[in-house]
Amino acid sequence: MRSVVLANQKGGVGKTTTAVHLAHGFALAGRRVVLLDLDPQGNATVALQGMEQGVDESGFELLVQVAEGFWLLPSSAAGAERTVTIDAGKLRSLVAGLEPKVDWLVVDCPPRMDEWGWAGVQLCDHVVVPVQAEFFAMHGLSQMLASIEAIAAEFPGKASLRGVLLTMVDPEEPVALEILEDLRRNLGPLVLDSIIFRDASLVEAASHGKSVFAHSPWSKSALCYAELVKELIDG
Repeated sequence: MRSVVLANQKGGVGKTTTAVHLAHGFALAGRRVVLLDLDPQGNATVALQGMEQGVDESGFELLVQVAEGFWLLPSSAAGAERTVTIDAGKLRSLVAGLEPKVDWLVVDCPPRMDEWGWAGVQLCDHVVVPVQAEFFAMHGLSQMLASIEAIAAEFPGKASLRGVLLTMVDPEEPVALEILEDLRRNLGPLVLDSIIFRDASLVEAASHGKSVFAHSPWSKSALCYAELVKELIDG
């Protein structure tokens, strides 16, 4: 089983949107995928509520099937409430039970490295850090990379940085292209080739509780996320 966590200490960078579309994209590519919603806000759970398929006969405890080959652990099932302390051992046991049955595990963390964020990053082999092409998002990137380095040192074999992903990029804004060039100059191959361009279809899809693959499969954002799925599968 391959695993990737979407993590960033700054909110509003497309983290949950990317987690949802990676998971559904992997499933559309023929993989069996589980998405864990570890954000107490439950945004990934809400974003997929229009895709739930009802009764799931796979035998996956606590999971909800949202598409063929695609299951979700809702935030409520994870006990993701601000007043609840996470049971990291139970979460690891759940993941261990999934390992022989699924091809990909995708984890969505809260926009902060609290106990939920740390637990999510510890579960996965790789980390993808979505970054919006703006100054304040860039300022927080160094902090996030330092956190990933600390977790990887504490949990050998986990939390390897797979790459930094530029999201919500408007090619008509010169600053966005400048930031992309600066990232590639400073981080080199750690910046993913895929770029997620700004697209209203993502907002429309979320309002219907669906991924953009289900709502607008030929949209610009669907093509962007399809490229990201291919890049991660091939990598």
